[in-house]
Amino acid sequence: MSNEVLKVDADLSAVKVIQSVGGDTVKRCYQCATCSSVCPLSSDEAPFPRRQMILAQWGFKERLLSDPSIWLCHQCGDCTKYCPRNARPGDVFASLRLLVTRELVPFRFMHTFYNNLWGLPILILIALMFILPVMFLTFKGVPNISDPVSFPYNPELNYKLAFIELPARVLMIDLIFLPLAVFIIVIMANAVSRMWNMYLDYYKIPVAYRSSWITIIKTYLGPAFREILAHSRFEKCGSNSWRANPHKMLLYAFIILFITTGTVFILADILGMHTPWNPFTHPVKWLGNVGGILLLYGIISLITGRNRAVLENSLKTAYPDAFLLWLILFVGISGFSIEIARMIPVFYNFVGFIYLCHIISVFLLFLAIPYSKFSHLVFRTTAMTFDLYYKDILKKKDL
Repeated sequence: MSNEVLKVDADLSAVKVIQSVGGDTVKRCYQCATCSSVCPLSSDEAPFPRRQMILAQWGFKERLLSDPSIWLCHQCGDCTKYCPRNARPGDVFASLRLLVTRELVPFRFMHTFYNNLWGLPILILIALMFILPVMFLTFKGVPNISDPVSFPYNPELNYKLAFIELPARVLMIDLIFLPLAVFIIVIMANAVSRMWNMYLDYYKIPVAYRSSWITIIKTYLGPAFREILAHSRFEKCGSNSWRANPHKMLLYAFIILFITTGTVFILADILGMHTPWNPFTHPVKWLGNVGGILLLYGIISLITGRNRAVLENSLKTAYPDAFLLWLILFVGISGFSIEIARMIPVFYNFVGFIYLCHIISVFLLFLAIPYSKFSHLVFRTTAMTFDLYYKDILKKKDL
């Protein structure tokens, strides 16, 4: 029998980082494996969260960030409910997901702003730094936001671009959000590529089994999307099973609003249909309002449900959770407030101010995709796609 001693050097700085972003209970774990036993989402191929908890205790940050299992966890709370030490593995996983987000995308300071309360006014200032110059440019000076005829519905300010004519408000939205969308797509595409390569290295996938991006998208992304749309993993959760339905409604709301936005872009920017449409008579407005109602239902249900879960000690709402929830709520409320203010004379003069607040909140929500908990929209999809891909590789190896 060998008497060789294996020495493991703990990275205490990494442990402190994990604790600082919400995983403050990680040191309570004493490896009883109760969490992995009760987790309804833990599979035989990739059991969690016991292994990840010990890696977190020793500060093996790089190995954790390369592990797709942290995204397969939906923080249902079963592990927290039955943990005899209240180590809260789900909360530790949430902190690890934030670390992945911070490590994979550039401009790390933005991640800091999004995940700390003191960063909120800075984020608003950043949004204004982009929005106001475009507003002043397209409206040829400082518009009177207390007069909706001046801002945003000025009938006299139109711009001839190639074969189309755009009102000032439409051009303003294009100049703000099209560059922002390109920026987000580029950095998230790069982050997904890095993430995928990390997984390939982590699982030591042989070159012979590595598929092209086209094959991955055709074979595995579709099933991952279907699983996400069905919320089948969410519905396996026990302690916080209430999250499945409102989370699903919120997902459907974003899909509907994405379709609405794309339709508006085609109608307004390509076909030249610019008149502010009546919410009672225009089909696109109907679709947008359905999406808005689902959004408000989903987000209000999640906020109230989380408050109950916090009282029951089955879930913890850290600042990154609260920020995203309330930001989405504000986007929904401000969007409906524009319609309501336009229809009620006593509130009509507030349309411009509400419109500006809505643009700021939507800007912050878009920019939250790479820098906040909202990144799970992309990264969890990537991890679930890889999970299907890896299971298929295991089957091929057994043949």
